[in-house]
Amino acid sequence: MNTAPGTTATTQPGTAQTGTGGDALDKGVNAALNRSGHGQKAGTVEKISDGIRTGFKKLTGKDVPIKDQQYQ
Repeated sequence: MNTAPGTTATTQPGTAQTGTGGDALDKGVNAALNRSGHGQKAGTVEKISDGIRTGFKKLTGKDVPIKDQQYQ
């Protein structure tokens, strides 16, 4: 999708807009997915970020320093 610099692209049908909820980790996951051309629904983004949290905790023994918020 080509857009002019300084403009925003519209989301594709079936993709979620992250501005309506979620935490910084969810927004980061969503941005990475959109940048790679794989926009996802909010529920899928939440599952991916929850998996990242679980893996981080298993690896480090600490919680991710970003408080988890659910989409609204």
